[in-house]
Amino acid sequence: MVTHSVAADPAETTTAPAPRSGRDRGRLAAPMVTCLLVAAMAQLPVLRPGWFYFADDSANQILPMWYHLGHQIRDGVWPPVLDPDLLMGGNLAAETLFGVWNPANALVWVGVSFAADLGVAGIVVRTVALALIGLGCYLVCREYGAGRWPASAVATALPLTGSLLYYDAAKWPAALLAFLWVPYVWVAARRMLRGRTNAVWVFLLGFLAVTAGNPYGLLGVVVVLGALLVEAGLQRHWSAARRLLLVSVAIGTVVPLVYLPLVRTTHMTWRTPGGVSNSGDLTPHLGDLLQLSMPTYVPDIPEVGVPAVYFCWFAVPLAFWCDWSVLRRRWRELSGVFAVAAVYLLVAIGPSEVWMFRWPLRVVHYGYLAAAVLLAVVLTAGLRLDRWRVRAAGTTLFLLLTVYFTTARLPEPATLRRAGFIVLVIGFLIAAAVLAYRKRGTGRMVAVLQIGTMLTFCAQAVWFIGGGTELHYFFPSSPKEMRENYAGRYEGRVLQIADTALNGDESPDGPREVWRDMAVGNAFLPSGVDSVGSYTGLGFNEFTDVLCMRYEGSSCPEAYGALWRPPQGAQAPLADLLLLDTVVVQHKLIAQPAVPEGWHVADRTERVSVLRRDEPASATDGHLSWNSPNIRPNTDVSVSNTREVVDVERTTGEPGRLVFAKLAWPGYTATFNGAEVPIRAGPAGLLEVVLPAGQDGSGQLELTWSPPSMRLGLAAAACGALLAAGVGLQQIRARRRDGIASGAPR
Repeated sequence: MVTHSVAADPAETTTAPAPRSGRDRGRLAAPMVTCLLVAAMAQLPVLRPGWFYFADDSANQILPMWYHLGHQIRDGVWPPVLDPDLLMGGNLAAETLFGVWNPANALVWVGVSFAADLGVAGIVVRTVALALIGLGCYLVCREYGAGRWPASAVATALPLTGSLLYYDAAKWPAALLAFLWVPYVWVAARRMLRGRTNAVWVFLLGFLAVTAGNPYGLLGVVVVLGALLVEAGLQRHWSAARRLLLVSVAIGTVVPLVYLPLVRTTHMTWRTPGGVSNSGDLTPHLGDLLQLSMPTYVPDIPEVGVPAVYFCWFAVPLAFWCDWSVLRRRWRELSGVFAVAAVYLLVAIGPSEVWMFRWPLRVVHYGYLAAAVLLAVVLTAGLRLDRWRVRAAGTTLFLLLTVYFTTARLPEPATLRRAGFIVLVIGFLIAAAVLAYRKRGTGRMVAVLQIGTMLTFCAQAVWFIGGGTELHYFFPSSPKEMRENYAGRYEGRVLQIADTALNGDESPDGPREVWRDMAVGNAFLPSGVDSVGSYTGLGFNEFTDVLCMRYEGSSCPEAYGALWRPPQGAQAPLADLLLLDTVVVQHKLIAQPAVPEGWHVADRTERVSVLRRDEPASATDGHLSWNSPNIRPNTDVSVSNTREVVDVERTTGEPGRLVFAKLAWPGYTATFNGAEVPIRAGPAGLLEVVLPAGQDGSGQLELTWSPPSMRLGLAAAACGALLAAGVGLQQIRARRRDGIASGAPR
């Protein structure tokens, strides 16, 4: 039987697309359509109940902190490496999550800080990020010779993949911003191999990817650059490979700036120093990944109720009609793509935790990026219409098997109805795509694929969005409403003794009102409440040992008693050492909290009792909370978040101690009258300065903090920038001297 196919445009079958005339509308139309479709579909979750973009970590950690950091930048603080008032959640340099060295992140924070509604700001950020991811995928596909419209078809589908949409976009937008840079690094680095992009641009994009602060983004850069080196080596483009290797080293020099503070701080925190473990948390199985084209398949992963491993509805059903020989013919050119896909397949089904990397589900969409490139290349080669009965039978059998496995995973009538309906839709769409290709070619086929992507995503939105396992806290997304609620109620420095997990025992409407008295994680930040509780991925061992405080700021009943006792090594109660003015106690933990001397009950609701100090804990804006009797502080000024100056008078020359209401993070230095003095982690992990024996009289104590190894990190990054600039300069000189044949690697 004769193979029937439509001839592809020669320019779309080469390694890189050739320039087109200005009359070629597809040059701009295809990427614009991709971005617009992705942006439009990103709004569908907003139409469903459940606060899709304002739930879980997005609501109680990321967006409030972005709002807070935006205001800090507007006040002239950059990079915002430390906020001592947030205690455990204040070491932003060591947290790495927020990417404090990334200028693009800073623009996001500033934009969010102007928002009247954090939920709306979150929608805007997600929409732009998803559209840019779609564009980045499109550019990678085009770089490997895929046609414009086939590239658009897969690039539209990638941002809607399960792991990316339901996790990074919905819950962990910081990870979303990290993934955003990976396809652009890929495009720039491969263009550099072909002599089309200067090394400086590769370095800048790599810098943005690494400083985004998410280790999965860093891993993505490492895998992509390593795969491209393999690709260049297999094609024997040795000079280009050497240049890329040098630029890769330059990008690697940025890593110490971002991650050394974490490494140098780990010993004081909850973070494990390393190792490998396999608890199975958020770890897909190989059988799950085989269902990547089933929009209703929920993987066999505990606490996952969404199609988390979904990739693209037409990837497998249409595979029976594709001409896969193009991959065999071009395997050297595509070897980098194969390498990326293989690495991420192994990572996705590997152990659940390896050093700082945990939950392999978080890397699935990195592998799908490579799969999208291969799929776009295959679609560009055209469909095969010979032996159509066998191909149709293969598609049908696959769809029937997906119904079986989907229903076997969740044997419920609703699951069967959804699977049966969506398979009928997919079967009809595949038939329509094949017929469209047969009659009108690739363009009409791609139109059917795009329509199918929209239809299947609409079905997912109806069935899954709003019904997942994400946590909802129901506090307002309006900073103004939060400020109005707490105005005049929680004054001064506030500590909350509460366990938000207990709120689930209330009536169905109860949790929606809990925010009026309690907040979780970073939710207090937009309200103007100076809360010492915050969301942290690090913790601080000595502090949590005393207050049993968890990552999201929840505590236990024993913490209340600990407030009124001096911790080990202290001579004042912990409440005084923390300079607390207000303590909020949840009744479900302590129904009738005892009121210590010097405090009174300022407010009592059905949920909490609010205790307030009779007199403010401190009359200054500094953090000094206790000092030895032979030391008398005159002034205490917090010059900035990283510098504090205390003027003291020593009545005797004996040694003395000063305790500050800030945690003793590594990176602090203290000088007294210009001479360095010892510092250490004092009571409950609070910062303690020891003044050695000396003369009496007045003196000035200066506290400064910088991220551990910051000078080393800055120096390394500067060397990397110089190295990249040198490679870029060498490229320019070589081009002037020898010239570059269009598209030929050097």
